Amino acid sequence: ENYHFYPQQDGESWKPDDCTTKTCDNGSVVERRVPCQQQIKPKCENGFEPVRVYDKTGCCFHYECKCVCYGWGDPHYVTFDGQYYSFQKNCTYVLVKEIIPKYNFKILIDNENCDASGAVTCTKALIVYYKDYEIILTQKRIPKTVNTVYINRKQVFPTYSNEDFTITSTTIKLVLEIPAIKAVVLFKGLSFSVDLPFSLFHNNTEGQCGTCDNKTKNDCRLPNGQIHPSCSVMGHHWYVPDKKKPYCEKPPPTPIPTSRPTQTPCKPAICEILKSKVFEKCHKVIPPQPLYEACKFDICHMPNSTMGCSSLEEYATMCADASVCVAWRNATKGQCEYKCPENKVYKPCGPTVVPTCNARYNEKYVQPYRGRRPTRSQIIIVLVEGCFCPEGMTLFSSKSNICVASCCTGPDGQPKQVNRLCRVDVSSVIVMRMVFSVSLAHVPLQKPVTCTEEGEVLVNRTVDCCETLTCDSTFCCSQPSMEFSKSLCERCHCTDSQDPNSKLKKITCHEIKCLLQCPEVLFYGNIIIFFSS
Repeated sequence: ENYHFYPQQDGESWKPDDCTTKTCDNGSVVERRVPCQQQIKPKCENGFEPVRVYDKTGCCFHYECKCVCYGWGDPHYVTFDGQYYSFQKNCTYVLVKEIIPKYNFKILIDNENCDASGAVTCTKALIVYYKDYEIILTQKRIPKTVNTVYINRKQVFPTYSNEDFTITSTTIKLVLEIPAIKAVVLFKGLSFSVDLPFSLFHNNTEGQCGTCDNKTKNDCRLPNGQIHPSCSVMGHHWYVPDKKKPYCEKPPPTPIPTSRPTQTPCKPAICEILKSKVFEKCHKVIPPQPLYEACKFDICHMPNSTMGCSSLEEYATMCADASVCVAWRNATKGQCEYKCPENKVYKPCGPTVVPTCNARYNEKYVQPYRGRRPTRSQIIIVLVEGCFCPEGMTLFSSKSNICVASCCTGPDGQPKQVNRLCRVDVSSVIVMRMVFSVSLAHVPLQKPVTCTEEGEVLVNRTVDCCETLTCDSTFCCSQPSMEFSKSLCERCHCTDSQDPNSKLKKITCHEIKCLLQCPEVLFYGNIIIFFSS
């Protein structure tokens, strides 16, 4: 092994990386790694595989359970430690809150009715508070669904980044990443997820997502610290007063259970996809049972809806986060089809940040997601569902929805075709765009054009972005009674009568008369007095 371009002396040591020291010993290389304690994988109650968390040196690691809270559909929740429950109310609630404030971090969830009956609710927005920021992740659904982001009440357009967080979008999904606290928040309209590091938030969260401590039994925590036996009842207690929702009141009393008549077992075909070979590779990584139960609940209560799609979509998202890509939508036979804009194509697993024609943007946002091992402050999400430019096409900019075959930018900042001629300004300077290059060419000004034939009119046309003047004898034919000039001292207009030979409208011209008699004037100091007859 040769890590230097010069021979090593006996006894000499060198470090090929931060975790390894190599020493030359009697013609042999002895390797010594930084000593690390042997780690045992814990069993995570939420069903997720534990993750490796490296120390500051990057050499040694320990295992931690992931604290992932997610919700979807009508809506259904799974707490940080894996407790599943349903909660169908349309107010604003605390989703995640620190018990002891450390990072000034909190998330609210804003629910709304999503059917005419008012019995079904969906997630309208996630409101994330971090430091002095209020970040709203939501969607505008009319006339078409568009991901929308507000920061401190001002709309921003992903990809957006500052020194504290980054927000990306793939048409279908919004992703908020906060590197300092290693938090990731995903929002997809009908579904969401919150991923927090166990090391920073262990035993210090409350709200509808429960307590992050790998103990399911205490997830139904109330604001007063007590544990309720039902998380569905617990959810009411985390409501937040909202002036826009005066109908939201304090939690109702716990209903008394009543016996229900025996119903025919409900087993929707679309829910069975979750346990089929379509998701087989993901079953070993993430258990599908909570999503399967939620899917059955939605379909059996709303048989003519597509609410079951949200359970499949959420499970596919979780699989993608675990680096298992599942192309599941075709298996639903059109029930869960997602229609992308005409200029884009659907991909079940695409890049978190889409490359654009802006090299600086790509260097800042795209490169960290490509082939680089995450640092302690980085969070890498590689696979996301969305609408992307077709193969061979590039997104023109992060703020546009235009896919281009070549990255050519016109003087107006808009994309142009390769080798297209475009005027820069009135001085007839033309820009000719090639691939990744620009050529400037001066075009000579056109000589003055005078129309001498009867019926001809001076017409201004644009050819290859250049204005050209020509004489057109058909102009009057389409616009009778239109006035025009053949010269500076002559005015003409078209008549309704037609010339039998040329078949053109006859024209009538008259000379513009000049004033020949000068008025009488009287000069009085600096005053001029006119006399008219």
